[in-house]
Amino acid sequence: MRNFSVKIPTGLLALSMLFAAGPLFAQYEDMTSLPDAPTRTAEQKNVICTLEGVQVIKKTNDKGTKDVSLGFLLTEKPSVYFNYYDPKKKALVFDFYDTRIGESILDTIREAPIIGSNVEALRIDLNKDVEGLQPDIRDVVRVSLYSQYDFEYDVQEDVGVITLSFKWSSKKETQLKRKNTMVYWQVGLGLLAAAAAGVVAYELWLKKDETGQTDPLKIIPGHPQE
Repeated sequence: MRNFSVKIPTGLLALSMLFAAGPLFAQYEDMTSLPDAPTRTAEQKNVICTLEGVQVIKKTNDKGTKDVSLGFLLTEKPSVYFNYYDPKKKALVFDFYDTRIGESILDTIREAPIIGSNVEALRIDLNKDVEGLQPDIRDVVRVSLYSQYDFEYDVQEDVGVITLSFKWSSKKETQLKRKNTMVYWQVGLGLLAAAAAGVVAYELWLKKDETGQTDPLKIIPGHPQE
């Protein structure tokens, strides 16, 4: 599974469809159109999921490839969870809905290509900008795994744990560096082409108008000249 993983036992269909659009909606708590987000039953509200820790397991083979697993240890199933890469934060983000942070201290994760991590508790009203609907307040635990690379990974769910797994090596890092460099060059060339087009347009039309010379558009055959 790549960049999008979801488990929806309570039927948060609207939110999952919103996330299907990809990282564009990374800061989804600021979105305003969630009119059909369902509310939780009284029984569901009594179930509290807590994130108690993150278990890191790594193995390195003879070829220098490292297998890494990050297990998010949970007391219950989150009602829904999402994972996505946020290019603004340069972080792989996990959002666990209807979840709180446990009492255990969560150590910072530094396992290449992850250079650090952060865990924060949020309270989000899914209906905050929808007129006429009652507030639907959700506790969300957001785990941000900082990395300059949008790397390949897999997400699996088991009883009491959601596991992020990936492989990493110097070869893979080189490939991603080249990919990032190509993107930067494409953006730079695009800006250069746009600037060049602007200069050409100025030289052909605007500059001639400023100096009082004939407008090129007025000498097109069939166009009457004054």
